[in-house]
Amino acid sequence: MPRTIPFALSARRRLRTGWQRWQGSWWQIMQCGLGAGIAWSLARALWDQRYPVFACVAVVVCLGVQNNQRLRRVGELGVGVTIGVLFGTLIVHLVGRGPLQITGIVVAAMFVARFLDSGILLVNQAALQACFIVAYPPMPGSTGGARWLDAMTGVVVALGVAALLPPDPRRDVRGRARAYAGQLADLLEDAAGAVRARDPAKAEEVLSRARGTQSELDGWSQSVTAGWEVHRLSPLRRRGRSEIVQQRKLQAGMDRATRNVRVALRRVSTALKYDEQLPDSLAGALEQLAAAVRSTGEPAYPGETLPPSVAGLQELAVTLGPRTLGAQSLSATVVVAQLRSTVVDLLQAQGVGAAEAHRLLPH
Repeated sequence: MPRTIPFALSARRRLRTGWQRWQGSWWQIMQCGLGAGIAWSLARALWDQRYPVFACVAVVVCLGVQNNQRLRRVGELGVGVTIGVLFGTLIVHLVGRGPLQITGIVVAAMFVARFLDSGILLVNQAALQACFIVAYPPMPGSTGGARWLDAMTGVVVALGVAALLPPDPRRDVRGRARAYAGQLADLLEDAAGAVRARDPAKAEEVLSRARGTQSELDGWSQSVTAGWEVHRLSPLRRRGRSEIVQQRKLQAGMDRATRNVRVALRRVSTALKYDEQLPDSLAGALEQLAAAVRSTGEPAYPGETLPPSVAGLQELAVTLGPRTLGAQSLSATVVVAQLRSTVVDLLQAQGVGAAEAHRLLPH
């Protein structure tokens, strides 16, 4: 029974995270399928190709499921695909297939791609597509340049889909915001559990997870930047700029708050390791902060003027005094100080002025 509860909690978290990933990617997945179908039809109609495999491959490789800097990414991959296919076709036509030919085409394609652009995606795709051309036998009846024409068709379709039918970037940004808020709330809840159980091993594990959150924050930041670019460039997505601006402010505030949380968790881990006093009221404050963080982005309840996250943070702020929480040891005082900074950062990120946020804290 003791093992069942953590497993069930982990399963729920994985399901929630998977659902959020799906919500943020379904439009890109549909774009890949639509683009592959269009590229197949165009390649058959324009070049009389029976099986235009490379047209479909080029679309899926270029579009993918990422929003970050999507137009640049599609361009880089498109150039890489066409370079690789072109070089592979020429090598096969001139000297045939074999290990030496594969070696030569990979080196040549990567040299040219690296010379043209610094993007890693471009270079890798040039080499990969060249390998496909050399290793994959041609379809019956296809001409020497047919695969290159297929790849070019796929790249053009991918660029058209990316430019004309961009996904609403707000979905991805919201999804990343919810996912990260949930991740940070999980860390705070688990830290509270470690304090209540006086479990230094669990506290160390929570600290290790907290140190690994920066990539998620960076992905959220990149998603916000990509969203701003889409709203600026696409005529279909120019509405909602204000939400992107708010998300940029929220992400920056959450980044600062996370740094304070990491310091607090490090002190919790150290205190439990050396058996320093940490009051249960501190665990309660961590749980209250977790609840406020988890509700970030939710609208105000009917009849209320403040969103639940802001209201929860304000209620927590007035209790964050060392004497109020019974913090008598140095470690407990440090944790309280970091929680105070975290609350201020999160309030400012959600539109509360700095002076008002600091006024709430006990002196």
